[in-house]
Amino acid sequence: MRSRILFAILAVSVTASIIGLVLGLAGDLGGRGQGMGWMGGTAARTYWPVLVAAPLVVVAAVLGYVTLFPELSGRQSDVQLPTVQVTEKGESVVDAVLRVLKEDEKKVIETLVSEGGTMLQKDIRWKTGFSRVKTHRVLFRLAERGLVTAEKHYNTNRIKLADWLVT
Repeated sequence: MRSRILFAILAVSVTASIIGLVLGLAGDLGGRGQGMGWMGGTAARTYWPVLVAAPLVVVAAVLGYVTLFPELSGRQSDVQLPTVQVTEKGESVVDAVLRVLKEDEKKVIETLVSEGGTMLQKDIRWKTGFSRVKTHRVLFRLAERGLVTAEKHYNTNRIKLADWLVT
């Protein structure tokens, strides 16, 4: 859904930029020396660069947004993960997983475990004290590894620990 909206914004912006360029050139070519072009002469020559540049700024902003904020993936990895809840050493699977995670990832997993395994992304943000971007990036890394899944829930995501991780 988000990608369709962004694509529509890009299409409208590029079209507006092309129309601004065409109308600006038509205004310059149509009224040489007399100040009377198709778009009204001097006003057209003054504003047509804005009609071309403004949509291109929108295109750059949308592309920057897509680059900085990739969508959370709710997909599980193709690797089959163990379903055993206790390791050979007698420790829980959560403890074993926590040993190999980065500090920010540990904090998110511990928060999820303490809240029963399911939370809204915005609540995770408040419990951990991370920024929106950091929370998103940490959850994206965890989702790529198959430790959490994300599903849309109104204007946020519902984050759930993987079934094999919940005791």
